[in-house]
Amino acid sequence: MNARLIVATPLTLALASALVITACKREQPATPATAEPAPAEPVAAEPAPASEPPAHSIRPATGAVPPTEESIAKVKEQIKASAAAMRQKWAGKTFEDFEATVFKEPGENGKYIVDADVAIADRKLLQEFFADMQAGLNGTAQGKLVVNQIAGEDAAPGTSDLAVMVANGRADIWNSAKKKQLRYCVSNTFAARHDAVLADMKAAARAWEEAANVAFVHVPSEDANCTASNPNVVFDVRPVNVGGQYYARAFFPNDQRAARNVLIDNSSFELPGDEALTLAGILRHELGHTLGWRHEHTRPEAGACFEDSQFDPITAYDSLSVMHYPHCNGGGDWSLMLTSKDKAGAACIYGKGSNNTESLGQCLFRLPDVTTTGSETSVSFANESVAKGAKKDYAVFAVKPNSVFQVRMSGAGPGDPDLYVRFTGVPELKRWSCRPFLSNANETCELQVPANRQTAFVQVRGYTAATYQLDVKYVKPD
Repeated sequence: MNARLIVATPLTLALASALVITACKREQPATPATAEPAPAEPVAAEPAPASEPPAHSIRPATGAVPPTEESIAKVKEQIKASAAAMRQKWAGKTFEDFEATVFKEPGENGKYIVDADVAIADRKLLQEFFADMQAGLNGTAQGKLVVNQIAGEDAAPGTSDLAVMVANGRADIWNSAKKKQLRYCVSNTFAARHDAVLADMKAAARAWEEAANVAFVHVPSEDANCTASNPNVVFDVRPVNVGGQYYARAFFPNDQRAARNVLIDNSSFELPGDEALTLAGILRHELGHTLGWRHEHTRPEAGACFEDSQFDPITAYDSLSVMHYPHCNGGGDWSLMLTSKDKAGAACIYGKGSNNTESLGQCLFRLPDVTTTGSETSVSFANESVAKGAKKDYAVFAVKPNSVFQVRMSGAGPGDPDLYVRFTGVPELKRWSCRPFLSNANETCELQVPANRQTAFVQVRGYTAATYQLDVKYVKPD
């Protein structure tokens, strides 16, 4: 399985990035995989081509080696060397050269899969990824994106200092209002497999709901229109045929609606009967990503499959975690069950769920479960425009700490404006709390105001000349 994230598991609190989504596949490739173009998204998941059946070479967790200072230091050196090799590989090459090597998912809003491991939602974001990789800004190694951490930005929601910082100032987790309303649909295009997928989704969701104060809500009435553009759900669950590029792929809370999908490849329905890996286990892992959890093996204690160092731990390292690949020096198997540290870590961030007896004394970092009262204020800015390369700042919004601040930008024209939101000052190109950075005018920022902030700054920049509308909802201070 594979992914990239944001907050982490047993948990690891990580860094938010609009670029990164999650995907799970069989094993960690040492070098970029060459992906053949996949067929168009099927009406229903069909068997993979007989000429190239999925290879189920799932490596077990055997010979796990306990972490040592020496092994951790060695892995850190390896990641630096790998990043340098990636920069050298693409030095002097064009973006078009790079793009030609990148697999793009089929179907609606297909993502770019970089080195079989990093999913990027938009071509513009792919260009930024390539530029940063060439400049050595993101520390990419073996396709893993190291998100930029900027000191002095906004604290995580509910904290009173900057003890936990994430990329551009916030952890990628659901706000207090949205965490109990994680509505989803399961596409009818699964056909005969629909009921089985739904049952496994509910089982996976229940595991996390028992651990954390979150709620995944299936909306049956939306199954017939379960697409990436359906605004009546937070995310969609759909079949996809990517020829075994991954078993399943998910998303992170910070992603825009069109990117919030759980895609299940045909190979997930053809798992060996004598293996511990099941679709329910895969979905437990994937729903962990949707809550913001990172791969546990990105921590250097794993000694293998290290991804990056941009995280803060929530609990002690857990080689048995549901978010830890067994073949990455893990101690568990492919049943992918939640451990005691998984449950404790989830509660450290979201509060305890319906069946969680774990001590929160395990939390190395903890977010208080905050609630905010107050009347919501709405304001709209219609018929707005911005020139290419220009920026437009809006009046500072006075906001209530811990409340939800939402800005929706929309526009039907061909222009490309970019939305920026920040709580510590006027947004800058590399300093922001939210910046979707898509190739159209339809972008949304929905953030929980940090406990130590009472102002919100909104800015629109013209990637190209554009017209748009802004709709802002917020709670004023008492």
